[in-house]
Amino acid sequence: MQKDIIGYGSFIEGTYGRKLPQVTKPDFGETILFYAGRYALKYLIKRISADTDIDTIWMPQYYCPFVKEWMHHEFDTIKYYYVDPFDASSKIDWSQFKSTNDVVMVNNYWGLKDTDIPDGDRPIIIEDHSHGWLSEGSLNSKADFCFASLRKTLPIPMGGIAWKPKASKSNICLNKSDIFDGYAGVNPMNNAWNTIVGSMQLKENCSEHHQKERYLEQYMNGELMVRSIYDVYEVSAPHADFINQHIHTDFNSFKKRNADYTFSKLHKNNAFKIVRHETKAPFGLLLAFKSLDTLNELKKHLVTNQIYPALLWPKNDLTTTYTYLLNIHMDYRFDTNDLDYIITTINNWITSNK
Repeated sequence: MQKDIIGYGSFIEGTYGRKLPQVTKPDFGETILFYAGRYALKYLIKRISADTDIDTIWMPQYYCPFVKEWMHHEFDTIKYYYVDPFDASSKIDWSQFKSTNDVVMVNNYWGLKDTDIPDGDRPIIIEDHSHGWLSEGSLNSKADFCFASLRKTLPIPMGGIAWKPKASKSNICLNKSDIFDGYAGVNPMNNAWNTIVGSMQLKENCSEHHQKERYLEQYMNGELMVRSIYDVYEVSAPHADFINQHIHTDFNSFKKRNADYTFSKLHKNNAFKIVRHETKAPFGLLLAFKSLDTLNELKKHLVTNQIYPALLWPKNDLTTTYTYLLNIHMDYRFDTNDLDYIITTINNWITSNK
């Protein structure tokens, strides 16, 4: 990978033939693969609604705006509740959900949260582990159903998964094949899949700046295709085989090691706090800010130095002290030389802004 051209961060392009460690195959119970996390979520809601008259679908206020928009296109009973996304110990106020026919989607933010499932009468609970695939929370969930967007962690073009945890108390089975949308002829997801695969290949072989522009444009074209498809299609056998190559890879061990290494070397400052957990692997290096202006100043500095963080997420209305988040990937692609470069770049900004 030519890091002097493509920089650090951005979407995952490939494993470069590396043999990565595997986790012991987890027993999730019933599982189904999807082309994206949003399709898994839609499937779960439709599966539940086939057995239960859903009153309200509750989503956390702090969530991906593109998925929120996509969900509003599909469902008209969505409301929002608040929980602090930057405090792993913050709890959901379950008393605000009045009906056992409500569906509450909870988020394992950054792979660091533990969801306390209430006893007794309660709503139906779907837990999102998109930023914590194979985290402790996903492996031991007590929600009724779970899902994850796999492409946020795995080196795959598309992919999502839904499962019914072993500890689930729901009497609704996961599998119901007539929920999937049918099609005649070519798989409607092939074009998006192939477009994003092409962008991953372009990035893997990128050695000149004009190639960087090509892979970024192609990747965004694939993303726009996914956002515009609302039907839920079964994952084809070849695509499932591709996803399953990486589905049990232990990416969290890299994230934990790299994040701990970075945390120990970053200067203390008042501009941001690092969202982390002593024992759990974070999604990345998570920098939470009180001020959007300050975030943008650091983001500009990082981009100038070929480090490309993600703003997670814009267009969310929060009432907490910290309201904005930058994520810098800390995955298997980066060695200590890369991490030292990222650390030095951030520390230089901290020093210059004291």
